Amino acid sequence: MNAEFDLELRQDFLVEAGELLEHLSEQLVALEAAPRDSELLNAVFRAFHTVKGGAGFLALEPMVLLCHHAEDLLNEARNGKLLLEASHMDALLQALDLLNDMMAGVGADTPLENPPPALLQSLLPRAVAPVVAPPPAASAGASAPIDDDEFEALLDSIYGTAAPGTVEPAPLTPAANATIDDDEFEALLDTLHGKPALSAPPAAAAVPAAPPQAASAARHAVAAENSVRVDTARLDLLVNHAGELVLLRNRLLSLAARLGDETLAAAAGELDRVTDDLQGAVMGMRMQPVGRLFQRFPRIVRDLARQLGKEVELVLEGEGTDLDRSLVEALVDPLIHLLRNALDHGVEMPAERAQAGKPRQGRICLSASQRGERIVISVSDDGRGMDPQILRRKAVEKGVIDAAQAARLSEAECHELIFRPGFSTAAAVSDISGRGVGMDVVKTRVAELGGTLRVQSRLGHGSELELTVPLTLAVLRVLMVRVETRLLALPLGNVEEVFELVEGQDRPLDGRLVAEHRGRALPLVDLSLWVGVEAGGARHVVVLHIGHQRIGCMVHEVLGREDVIVKPLGPLFADTSGIAGATVTGDGRLALVMDLAGLVAGTGQLFALLQRGR
Repeated sequence: MNAEFDLELRQDFLVEAGELLEHLSEQLVALEAAPRDSELLNAVFRAFHTVKGGAGFLALEPMVLLCHHAEDLLNEARNGKLLLEASHMDALLQALDLLNDMMAGVGADTPLENPPPALLQSLLPRAVAPVVAPPPAASAGASAPIDDDEFEALLDSIYGTAAPGTVEPAPLTPAANATIDDDEFEALLDTLHGKPALSAPPAAAAVPAAPPQAASAARHAVAAENSVRVDTARLDLLVNHAGELVLLRNRLLSLAARLGDETLAAAAGELDRVTDDLQGAVMGMRMQPVGRLFQRFPRIVRDLARQLGKEVELVLEGEGTDLDRSLVEALVDPLIHLLRNALDHGVEMPAERAQAGKPRQGRICLSASQRGERIVISVSDDGRGMDPQILRRKAVEKGVIDAAQAARLSEAECHELIFRPGFSTAAAVSDISGRGVGMDVVKTRVAELGGTLRVQSRLGHGSELELTVPLTLAVLRVLMVRVETRLLALPLGNVEEVFELVEGQDRPLDGRLVAEHRGRALPLVDLSLWVGVEAGGARHVVVLHIGHQRIGCMVHEVLGREDVIVKPLGPLFADTSGIAGATVTGDGRLALVMDLAGLVAGTGQLFALLQRGR
């Protein structure tokens, strides 16, 4: 095989085997809970077997050896000779971890080392015999790499088509089996990586090519043609082009409205419809089921529960909810922290739960749902809940607030204290939690994604943390406003309402400007100060919600809604607080897209600077 073909095969193996190993993590945890589930057992066996076959074809012998030992253990369970126990599952999960490490090595093109003998020993169905290397090939020719023609012949034998250059044999009798079973498939894959078959293989000319098998091969070919793998870089390029088309559409609609030409307006309207359809299709290509994100967590919860000595069931809901693929990776760390927090702080020890009249096994639910153009992911537990009195006391002890402020806090406001930097209720620091680093970082990270994080808790009944993020980050729907001559874009998902200030409605309070609105004091932010122009004259207020906070942004004019593509500002302005990026409006002007979390955080600093400057 030439180098280019070998590289292509290696990349295909990394993608396909990587997907199998991702699913294996969740499947193994499920198998531990239901070791007699034959369907699940067969699925786990097939995954190891398929990875072994691909690794063997690429001559990745350490991976072959590890998968082969895992297969042996699973095969004993499949044949009813062994019931998988916790020690077996520990060994299989360790094997999975090592396979993932090996996959990283294959991707980096670094040599692989053989699995540790202790791990191979633990994978033996009956851990009494010493670990030995797999039997050598029957002959030197058996262990030699196969060429393209030999590999094609083997695949043809699977799908029932004759190898090139062979004589067409007679059709199969009706009693013949049109499919191959697991053992036959295993023998074929073993041939790929130099292991002797159970019996001498027949000559190529003797491989039958019956019509039923040919039909099966045709069905397989059709199925393969119905899907295609696309490199993510190409997909991102397509999304960028679709985004540019959206900007051009906006400009054409603006031009048609300004000129009043009916023919141009009709053409612009048709382009608007087609662009919307194209944008929806392209955005759909970016979507992935949130189950791809969730499948990582059963293993994490299982291992942490074992470490803490707790009994926990993780329930996954809404796995079919679609999410922008860029958000899938961005949400991994925040959700891991929320799950660890629920396990460590929320769920009680089994004895404590039993004493409180609860089941010994705790329950953590990770769910996802779509609400309009936003995705809501919640992590809830049936644990001890949060004690407002403890939260108040810890906040005062750590200097987060003083005693007078603590006494005025409502129960919901007490719960919000967990998002303060450095705040922790843990009595002792561990490698799991207690350092006061995490929940504030989680909230900041979610805010960077244009999302919010809120908490609800009932003492003795459990807690729920709800994370809300946009459905996609590719196209942002905004409310366009004007501040003096500057254009600003405010994320529409955070906009509650717009009103106009009347004389006497706004007043200073504690050095800040507030407005009496709907019976409450609404903090006001004059965006003139934010963009560096002289304040004054801004009487329109856009009410925004950021988490549980509400602020009113004072602007000179509200222009309307628009779909925009957010472009980064570049490294020079990357750390500019309150600005997420820039976009081009329908009439070709530049607008700054506001980062609301940064806006709220920077508002306090801005007022402090203004006070010192007076």
